[in-house]
Parts: sequence; C-alpha cells; structure tokens
Amino acid sequence: MILEEISIVNYKNIEQADLQFSPNVNCFVGSNGMGKTNVLDTIHYLSFCKSAGGPSDYLNIRHEADFFMIKGVYRNEAGGSDTVSLAVQRGGRKRLRRNDKDYRRFSEHVGLIPLVMISPSDSALVQGGSEERRKFMDAVISQYNTAYLESLIRYERTLKQRNALLKQEAEPDGGVFEVIEDMMAMDAAVIFEERCKFVEEFVPVFRELYNKLCNTENEEVGITYESHGFRGDLKPLLSEWRERERIVGHTLHGVHRDELQLDFNGYPVRREGSQGQTKTYFIAMKLAQFLFLRLKGACRAPILLLDDIFDKLDSGRVARIVDYVSGSEFGQIFITDTNRRHLDLILETTCREYRLFTVRDGVIYPDC
Repeated sequence: MILEEISIVNYKNIEQADLQFSPNVNCFVGSNGMGKTNVLDTIHYLSFCKSAGGPSDYLNIRHEADFFMIKGVYRNEAGGSDTVSLAVQRGGRKRLRRNDKDYRRFSEHVGLIPLVMISPSDSALVQGGSEERRKFMDAVISQYNTAYLESLIRYERTLKQRNALLKQEAEPDGGVFEVIEDMMAMDAAVIFEERCKFVEEFVPVFRELYNKLCNTENEEVGITYESHGFRGDLKPLLSEWRERERIVGHTLHGVHRDELQLDFNGYPVRREGSQGQTKTYFIAMKLAQFLFLRLKGACRAPILLLDDIFDKLDSGRVARIVDYVSGSEFGQIFITDTNRRHLDLILETTCREYRLFTVRDGVIYPDC
C-alpha cells in the first residue's frame, strides 16, 4: 500500500493539513515541538488505529477542538484506491471506516496497511521492561497472523477476568476459574507457538542487518526467547498456583510474562553496549522487523516511518543507515529530522523520487 494523500483535522497541534506524498521518500524538517512527529503519528493511526506514543485517543484532540479526523487515500497492490478514515470525538467513540464502510472490530483492519515506525522512544526495547519487548513481538506477528491477534486479545481479556477474581475477598467460584483458565491455556498455546516461530525466523534477519549497519566483526548480537510455555501446558500451572496468587492478587504465570533476552557479545546489551551501539541495536531490530514483514503474509513492503533517529549516532553509522534505507528494496518512507544536513544526505544518496516538507507550529509547507 502506498499513501498518496492525507487529510488531518485537529490532531494535536495540527489544525488542518492536506498533503500529497511521493510514493518513495518523504522528508519533514523542523525544530523540536513543531509537529513533525504528529504527522507521522497520524499515518501510524491509519495502520494500527492508535497512536505510536500510546496515550488516550482523547489526548490527541487539539485543545480548542471537540474531535480529530484523519483520512488517507492509498494505492493498493492492484492499482486501485482505498480510503481509510478515523475519527475520535471528545466524550464519544472512535470510528474507523474503509471505503465508506464501518469496521465492526479494529482488529479486522490491523495488517491491511503494514507499517514499521522507528523513533527515539524505541530505546525502551533495550532499556525498558519486558512489556516493551512483548509489544515488539506482538506488533510484528499481528500484522501477518490474524489468528494470533485474536488469541492475544482473548488472552488479555481473560487474564483481566482472572486477576479480578484473584482480588476478590470472598472465595471465588472454582467453576468460573476453570472456564477462564481453560480459555487462557488454549490461547496461550497459540501465542507461545507463534512467538517461538517468530524468534527462530527473525534472529538471522536481525543479525545480518546489524552487521551491515555496523560494518564490524567485533560486535555479536543475539536474541533469546524466555517463556513459561517451555514448561508445558499453562492450565496445570494456573490451577497449582491459584491459592498463592490470591495472596498477591494477580497471575504470575503465562505468556504475559514472556521476555526477550537481548545480547551483545554474550552479555545483556543494556549493560554492555555504548550509547551508539544501543541505538544501532534497536534501529537494527526495527529495520529487521520491516524486512521480516515484507517476507511474510502477502509479501507487501510496509510503509517505513523514521522519526528523528540519527541523533547521537556517529557519522559512519548514519551513512550506513542512510545508504541502506535508500535502497530499492524499501518502499514508501517518511523521515523527520531537525537537522537539514541529515535529510540532504539522504536525498543526495537516493536516486528515487522524493518530496520535502517544512513544519512550523503545526503547519506543513511543501518545498517546491
């Protein structure tokens, strides 16, 4: 899918914008706080029905407004056109439409427009808790495996129900526990199996890409999947630990506790990697996510969003990343930076068509 144009109304500091894009490279330059990231976030919304930053939908409505609306026109693989619109009204519900038809469930839309976004906040992949690394796996697998996404949604719902039972002061009905735990175990088995497959297939892609970006033989990286699933079926664990978990008030075993161990030269990267190495690590993980998604499912190149990723990288790593993403294997790319020199380097390197935009106080000016 190629995003040909977008209309934005009342999104954060953007009151109104109607933009036409290149099918190849689109660059946004401007100082911090001007609204560059907000543009990319609206594109993210049209793929995932949510902000990349994760705040409540209502917090993205411009202060003076009662709603925000985003509409994108895409060119699909068959050469036709698809229009996707998303609107959020303050105090109301979120509405998602494709070609003027409402979706019953947002999960039906995820994966239709594959997308990968890389930003400084992705440092949480390395520095943050295990939840960040589970989100990484879920964001990749859900875009090509609908059954996985449905199992994940059901598992999270039944996990909340079980935790609510564990918190009750009165003795909960054991039969209700049995039903919930049976459902959790079935969905956990699906999630565990797909995460195992993903890590096995993803790690070689990640290692090869990291080596390309670093151009060194002295840095060896690896990813190890850790899960209770390796101990067998979840149901016996849930039954065995039920009474002890009533004391702490939450579920201690299950795929919601899964972890990815990120290694650098045989040690955790968060402990061993320099600032530049750590940043290269998570950028390589996200670019590998792009390559992985391109090979899975319908074999479509995702839209790639690069949000201010070049800061605190040495010139050699910047040059290699620029050279890599300028290659023909990448599809449509959107890039933001405060440093015009970085963008000029990208545009000089690529022989592909591009558009350049300047962003000031929420207003986006196309450079002619």
